[in-house]
Amino acid sequence: MDMSNIQIFDTTFALTVLVILAIVVPLALLFANWLLHPGKIKQTLIKGSAYECGLAHVSGTANEHYPIKYYMLAMLFLVFDIEIAFLYPWTIEFLDGSWNLLFILLGFLSILESGYLYLYRKGVLDWSKISD
Repeated sequence: MDMSNIQIFDTTFALTVLVILAIVVPLALLFANWLLHPGKIKQTLIKGSAYECGLAHVSGTANEHYPIKYYMLAMLFLVFDIEIAFLYPWTIEFLDGSWNLLFILLGFLSILESGYLYLYRKGVLDWSKISD
């Protein structure tokens, strides 16, 4: 066998295994679902009801309004999440790069922390001051 045949075999073998797994795994999961589906479990009042967010019995309507503090907290979480998303690649580059990247990080964090300081002064982080 020459090298081109070996490379073709390696590529073909890997793709064949991938296709087989892509077919077998969903079929196995569908079979497990059919085997264990809820129709075979004894139907009771609690098991037949909707299950949302850990609550066994959901109450209220879809038109209820939530306090603004929940949306503010969600925005703070998104800012924090984006901060982490930027810090991870920066860390990888910093390990391979120079100390000049430290000043870039300090500038980024100072802008971000000034936003947190603004929100803290506005009372967004103090839930006892925010009314419902």
